[in-house]
This record gives sequence, C-alpha cells and structure tokens, in this order.
Amino acid sequence: MTNFTAQRTTSLEATKNGPPARTVNPFFDVGPITDVVKDEVDGRVNRYDFDRWLEKTYRKLDDKGNDLGPFTTSEIGRSMHRGYPADAILLDMMHTIHRYFGFPKANQIAVGLGGGHSGFTVAIMHLMNPNPEGQKVFVDTPAPESEAAKAGGFFRQSWGTQILELQSFAANGNEDKVIFAGDEGTIPTADELEAMGITLFVGVGHETTGATTYTEDEVNSLLEWLDRDPANRHAMIDATSMLGAMPWSQPVVDAFMEKCCIFTPFQKAIGGVSGYFLASFTPVAMQLIDDNQKNPAWAIARQLKLVVPKDAKKPLTGEKTVGLGPFYDPASNKMTGGVINTFSSLAFAETTFCLLRVEKMIGSVAVMNQRSAKNRQQINDWLAGQDLLTAGVSTADKRGAAVTLLAINDDGITDPEIHARIIARSKQLLGYEGLTHPNGEYETALDAGRYVNAFPGTPGDYRAWIGGIREPEDIVALLENISYAYHRAKIVVLEEELAALGTTFEASASAGANDRKDDQNRAYRILIADLVGLKFGADGEPDPSDVKAHIEEQGGTFTMGGWDGSDLSAGQHFFYQPDLSTNEELTEACCGNQYDAVIAAATFFPETATFPEGGVRIGAGTGNMACACWGGGDGAGGGAPLMNTPSFNSRATAQTAMKALLRVLPDLNVEEMHDRVVKGDFDTGKHLRDYPT
Repeated sequence: MTNFTAQRTTSLEATKNGPPARTVNPFFDVGPITDVVKDEVDGRVNRYDFDRWLEKTYRKLDDKGNDLGPFTTSEIGRSMHRGYPADAILLDMMHTIHRYFGFPKANQIAVGLGGGHSGFTVAIMHLMNPNPEGQKVFVDTPAPESEAAKAGGFFRQSWGTQILELQSFAANGNEDKVIFAGDEGTIPTADELEAMGITLFVGVGHETTGATTYTEDEVNSLLEWLDRDPANRHAMIDATSMLGAMPWSQPVVDAFMEKCCIFTPFQKAIGGVSGYFLASFTPVAMQLIDDNQKNPAWAIARQLKLVVPKDAKKPLTGEKTVGLGPFYDPASNKMTGGVINTFSSLAFAETTFCLLRVEKMIGSVAVMNQRSAKNRQQINDWLAGQDLLTAGVSTADKRGAAVTLLAINDDGITDPEIHARIIARSKQLLGYEGLTHPNGEYETALDAGRYVNAFPGTPGDYRAWIGGIREPEDIVALLENISYAYHRAKIVVLEEELAALGTTFEASASAGANDRKDDQNRAYRILIADLVGLKFGADGEPDPSDVKAHIEEQGGTFTMGGWDGSDLSAGQHFFYQPDLSTNEELTEACCGNQYDAVIAAATFFPETATFPEGGVRIGAGTGNMACACWGGGDGAGGGAPLMNTPSFNSRATAQTAMKALLRVLPDLNVEEMHDRVVKGDFDTGKHLRDYPT
C-alpha cells in the first residue's frame, strides 16, 4: 500500500500543472489522413469546398456541348458508375494518384474493390505461380505459427498464411517454395536473396502493424537483387503506410517506385474513402501476369481478376490479357478497362479532391516524404529527453516514418494486469470518454489522440500515425498528452487498488480540475465599455438589467458609471460606461490603471489604455482593441490576454439583414424567371430589364 500511495503522489506531482496543449487533430488512428481538419467547423468548410470543386469540375453538357450546369454532390452520389461523369471521375483520380505519388509512366496501376487485403490477394494470386519451375518466394515476416509469429495473432500472420494455403492447395504447390524472415519487416542482402534462389520478394511486414520501415541500405539491397536479373525477379510491396513516408534519398525513392510492384488501400496513405485498393505493376510483372494466366495454378474470383478474355464470347477458352483489365495506363492517360462491380463515383472524386488539397497545403510527395522523416526524428529527439515513453522499435533507422509504436517504461508497475488497466484508462482520457475516480470525481477527456491502439503482439502500448501530413507541433503535443494521460490513468487505477484495501481520497486530492486562477482576496475592476442590453426598458433606453442580475447572482457587483476611486471588497466589480467614445474620454477613464480588464464591442481604445488582466471583444474582430498591454488588435505582444467571442454579432447582423430584405422583398415573377433559366432562355444582360421592380 505504501508503494501505491507513493507512486500516486509521484503521478500527482507530474500532472500538477494540468493537461498539456491538445493536438490540433485527435485522429492518430492510421485512417483517412488527407482530411486533416482541425475541428467540426473546419470539416464542414472542407465539405463545402469539396462540393464547390465538384460542381466546378464536372459539368452537364447538352448535345452541342453547351454548359447546362453542374453535377451536384447528391447527383454524383446517386449516379451510375459507368459513362459520364463516372468515367471522367475515375480517370481523374487515377491520373492524380499516379502524378502525385511519382509512379513511373511505364508502370500500370490496377484499381479495384475491397481494401488492402484484396490488393494483397490480387497481387499474390497473379504474381505467384507454383506451376512453372524455379519460382521461389521470400516473405519478410516470420513463418506463421512459429514462436516469433504467434504473439502477433491472426491478423499479422494472415499474409504468410494465405501464401502457404495457396501453395498447399495447388496441384503443383509446395510450402518449401516459400521462405520466411526471422524478424518482422527485414530485407536480406542481395547475395543472401540470390543464394536462396528467390524470384519473388513479398514485403508485408513493415510500417502499419509493427511501425518499422526499411532502411536505405535494405532498399538498396533489394534494388541490387532486382537489377541482377530484372526480367525474372519481382518485388511485391505493401505500401499501405509507405506512400508519402519513404525516409530515403530521392534517387532511392525513384528507383523503388520504378522497379517494385506495390499494392495499397486508399484509406491509409492516399487518404480516400475505405473499401478500394490499387496495385502498381512493372512492365515485366505485367508480362509475368499474362504468362501465369496461360498456365494458371488456381481460379481467381471475378472481382479480383486482372486479366480479361480478348474475345468476350469465349470467357473460358479464349486467350486472356491484362491489356483489357482494370488498369490505368499513364503513358496514354486512359483506363484500359473498367473497374469490376460498382464503385462510388463520389468516393473517387473525394480522393482526387483530397490529394489536390494536400498538394496545395503541403507540397509534392517528395516534401511529404521529408516531413515524415522529420516527424520521426522529432519523436526520437523527444523520447531522448525523458524516460517514461520508449520506442517500440529499438533501432532508430528502422522506426517507421508513417507509424510510431510507443511503450511505457514504468518500473513501479510490475503487475501486467494493472499495467493493462492503466493503458486502457489512459486511452479513455486521450479520447472522448474521460476518467472517473473512485471518489466520483470526473476528469474531462483530452480528445487529443483517439484509437491509438497497438496491434496485439507488437512491443508497444500506443500506436499512432505520424506521417508528413502532421505538423511537428502536433507530434510533440501527442507525446505530451500520452505521458500526461498515463499518469492520470495511473492515479485512478492506484486509487481503485487502494480503495479495495480501505484507503480512499477526497475529491480535492485529484489534480487536473478547473481551478480558479484569480486571487480570491483581491478586488478586480472590470470596465464594460459598450451596450450589453439591447432590449429597451420602461424608460425607452437599452436595459442592462439581465446582465446586472447575472453578475450579482455569481457574486459580483454591477455599477452604473465608472469607478470613483473608493476601496472595494474582494471579488469582481463591473463598471458600466457604454457612452465612452472619444479618445479624450477613454484616455481619462482607462489610461491610468483604473481598471484591471475590459469588455467592449465597437469602442476603439487608444494604445495607452491599460488593462493588465486582459480584454474581451464582443464579436470576432479585434481591430478596435489597440491597447499595447496585449499587443494591439492582433494580440502580437504585451503581457495581457486578448479574447474574442465570435458568432453572436454575426448572427445578429444576419438576422438584421434578413429583416431588412423582407421589408423590401421585390415583387418579381421568380417562377417565370426560373423556367426561362432552366430552358437556357435567360441572359441577365439582355432580359433582366424585362422584370422591373
């Protein structure tokens, strides 16, 4: 019990200053990253921008090519996935993906339904074939059901399991044709791959699950191995968390994109809606797929098949080719075939829009790669300055540049069950649930890092997306919030353990609550310099009585007029002077430390006005708050805080404007004008004069 009490005290001390600054965006759960909106308002603005872009980009045309107006988001969402505009949306998306991520023009990209696992299945079933002599496969994960692999559970063993099942159930298959790595996400040297007789390298053990990446030396070894026999060797790589997060020199990145086949779902690096995949194939891989379909080892489901019969009348006996499959050919900028089954045109349009938005916000994929590498280094530097959090991957240059894995290093907690409870509770605080202490005190959630769960079997407690779309400050904020949340969760779990032993704590013992920051023994003088009651009283003047009643209900005082210099009791005292206006009046009233703070709307304050405890602007803009004590209207400098209160004035202005419009509503025949516009029979310059008002 003594140990638990002491540890609780240590965690209370570590969190005595309250929570750190929260992250701008709490979604670190390796999901759609290109939204990266700050909050709900930003998200809705982004949706508006998307709707506007969609309507500008995809237009309805009549039989003569005249513009009839836009396709709306609603129309695209309900429309068929064939014909226009679906074909244009698909082509635009594929072109944008190809261009932004730097795929070479020689490599064609297949697109299909089903996400990353479908992408893997498509790639392996077309590239692997046990029928011809000589193909041997290397997989960069431990063998399924080996001691090294068991801890990873079903998910992380599923790649290798599928490969072995394909081999074992095929007529000419042999599990001995597949060699597995000793460690997750490692590439042997070119000599070692050659000595094993490998012809197909399968890379699925890096980044997303284990938060590892290939080092530049490993990638160079893979490229060297490919270059020794480029016609007969192939590399098939999972790029789920790799695109935009390649921490290598640009020549190595370019060579990797050129010489390797890759597959990826949309919803990770690309940032589109989930449920789709793409797979890029080199020219020699395309030839291998054609050859394999002449001597297939297994049937491939229709929705996963990349080859199509040349003669549509002979789907069983006719020759099949990738030339008519669901591929984007960048050399001719066209789709050689259609996507099997129904795709969402709206989802594909969102993918294009998101990538264009990222390019505008961040820059090229080369910049994104560099930012990802810097974020990885930011984590390394931060971890080096403390001892609670450690990297799940011990070797620095093997740590992921898209995903990070973090483990808690707490010698005080040796019971695995208690450790697991603390981690689970910390994630409640990091997300939106919050924490409740045994004494009933509730801690509001930080909402700084949602679903930062590590995969089972990985050496870590938290996993987070840290790619280049994130600002470095957000990475540091996440780390600080994880550290804080761990300590707060530890306090709760230790209190639960102590409560079971009969030791309890009063609610005030919990840190992190909203404590008063003012001096309760001091009198504060606050000037209200503009009208705060707009409804008229019995005397026909604006009536602030509701505000006065509220202030007094909270324990403050409300005085009509200014402070007369008399002594005041401890507390908050508001002085109402809405008629202050001229520079002379304001200089006399508030340039000599008469007031500690001010609340104002339109009054323009001189630079010399002093409000050491801060100012509040009623409304959004602060241009009139020119006081040097908080750095002028933009708040750049000074020691006092400056706060604005947006929305209320905007609503009042909008309501006033609508009332004014309704008073002079024009008596136009809007129905007739609408019909003429729809028929294309209305030109504002020519016909508006026909409708006087």
